[in-house]
Amino acid sequence: MTSPADDPNAALLAQLKMSSSVSGMKSNDDVLALLTAEPDPDPLAGVEYTGDEENDARAELDALHRGFRERTARELEQMQLATESEYWFCVCFKSQDDKDAFLTAAGLVVIRDKYLDGYATAELLGVTMPEPHDTERG
Repeated sequence: MTSPADDPNAALLAQLKMSSSVSGMKSNDDVLALLTAEPDPDPLAGVEYTGDEENDARAELDALHRGFRERTARELEQMQLATESEYWFCVCFKSQDDKDAFLTAAGLVVIRDKYLDGYATAELLGVTMPEPHDTERG
């Protein structure tokens, strides 16, 4: 295994770990899983072409429409998971300066400055968390 200094992807991995879309990522394996995830399926993969341009075009449009509906359904599921209110809480201050001072003093600013991964926060604060029932964390 290469050292972080020798890893040409180290900067990319560090940036991905800190990006808001993957703030829950805690390891290189988490980031690698994101980078190597299967792309959305090709909606035209199942179209059977007949040689009749009008029918083939209709079949393609139907397949694309179905693909958009399926993608919309997947995105809706992700949105519902992301906005579920029972697994997060909010801490407010009177000003951004106060918020920034708190995050810096608590050593949490290294995670992010607005939305913090709960597991990374717990780790930095020395809080032992129970093992999750499932391995997927949002």
